[in-house]
Amino acid sequence: MKLLKLNISGVRGLVGQTITPELVIDFASAFGTMLPAGPVLVGRDSRRSGPMVQEAVMSALLSTGHEVINLGICPTPVIQFLVRQHRAVGAVSITAGHNPAEWNALNFINSQGTYLNEFQGSELLDIYHLGRFAHQKLKKSPAVVSELNPEEVYFSWLKTRLRTAEISRTRFKVVVDPCNGAGARLVNKFFAALGCELVAVNNEPNGYFPHDPEPRPRNAGEVASLVRATGANSGFLLNSDVSRVSLVTETGETLSEEYTLPVVAGYYLERQPGAVVTSLSTSRMIEEVASRFQVPVLRTRVGQSALVQTMLQEGAALAGEGSGGLALADFQPAFDGFVVMGLILEMMAVRQKKLSELVKALPRYHIVKDKIICPPHRLHSLVAETRKLYPRAEINSLDGLHFTLKDTWVHVRASSTEPLIRIIAESASAARAQLEVDKVVTFLNRLLG
Repeated sequence: MKLLKLNISGVRGLVGQTITPELVIDFASAFGTMLPAGPVLVGRDSRRSGPMVQEAVMSALLSTGHEVINLGICPTPVIQFLVRQHRAVGAVSITAGHNPAEWNALNFINSQGTYLNEFQGSELLDIYHLGRFAHQKLKKSPAVVSELNPEEVYFSWLKTRLRTAEISRTRFKVVVDPCNGAGARLVNKFFAALGCELVAVNNEPNGYFPHDPEPRPRNAGEVASLVRATGANSGFLLNSDVSRVSLVTETGETLSEEYTLPVVAGYYLERQPGAVVTSLSTSRMIEEVASRFQVPVLRTRVGQSALVQTMLQEGAALAGEGSGGLALADFQPAFDGFVVMGLILEMMAVRQKKLSELVKALPRYHIVKDKIICPPHRLHSLVAETRKLYPRAEINSLDGLHFTLKDTWVHVRASSTEPLIRIIAESASAARAQLEVDKVVTFLNRLLG
């Protein structure tokens, strides 16, 4: 099975199988054709395929007449921030985020610093499929400008948006695992600016991922051990491009990535009240947090593009989902792990509470997540078949099928990043959530034969 996923934000797949120089050049040429004249930023995470992919992207953008600003290894939220600083017409972030090391992806960013919206994404795919690229006959080739330490402008800006003095006075000790990704070594600068003592693991941007670069409890064992051993105040686990974060309390408890959104929202909505945008797959904890501030929760499709665009259209305060990704309107319209870590430390300092105490105030639900590999051409038809399992449920079909039962919900959807069907269930009972997921997995595996 060839693994290639196209969506409005970009393209991802296995390097050497579906992510090839030819495909990269064609997609980057389509992006360059779509954009107006002006500079384009290009950055990447630390994957070992990154240099090959980046050279292909830059070549294509140069051929379509664009100056390229090469950011090198750079977290995606930093790239998104720098788009407007440079008045660029767009950017490409080369990262597969939470996917394993053998994957890579092109993530296309518009001039507002957000992932492409639905209309821009459709235009890009149309140009790509038509193959009508605006390669120009140039008397003088556009330049490639390499920017050193692009994170410094971003960190200077972020430092002014956080209550840095209060964080610094508390002298937190923090354990962080950037998974040898784009955040490696940069976390040293970030936490030094906040006056924190850093204990970092997997902190070399060498592309060797010691575990899947997905911030989840199953990958947080090393952080949890170090938190307990060093007496740290908190621990953070990052994905390869610093767009997602999961948390570890001072007791060493590894929290589900579902906790990142409600923990931050419980503090941020005090200073910036407004609607919360989240996905159909996200825990009901966020409804209970929002109700404290009497603000609505707007549910939409999974993924940064859908969430952030809805946040902008609805004038919402923040957007996030159960992956550990979170965007705040008062900061920037991007999933930003640095903002999340900074706000959590700020909340701990201002409220003078431990992370475990902040988490204890949240309702406890049990959420179970599973997935099955499925041929791309059967994804949507098999999802549709699961209606048979829940004939009396309330159904939302905005993104796959979301079934609401008496005290439980089940979401079955085709992944937008991999050839998978994702199955998620949440209930007040751990056994019930597991039962529903097992029921759907068994049913789908039977259909797959």
